[in-house]
Amino acid sequence: MPELKLAADVVELKNQSSLKIKYDCGLDDNQKVITRTRSYSNVKAGAKPLDVFNVAETLISLQKHDKISVMKQDNTDLSL
Repeated sequence: MPELKLAADVVELKNQSSLKIKYDCGLDDNQKVITRTRSYSNVKAGAKPLDVFNVAETLISLQKHDKISVMKQDNTDLSL
């Protein structure tokens, strides 16, 4: 079995994030909740969480369905 060498340092490159909003779209015939997720890409990696949340709330206000959750998904490349 080859010897495992662990990195002493790593370079982190933050890429653009995405915003995901999950909605409650009612019940199906079996009384299970129907959910839909809308994704918005190209959110700046350095965007402040409060700003992202406020944008999400503005988008939610344009919908007829109720919000279940708001998620900012970060994307980071790691290399040596």
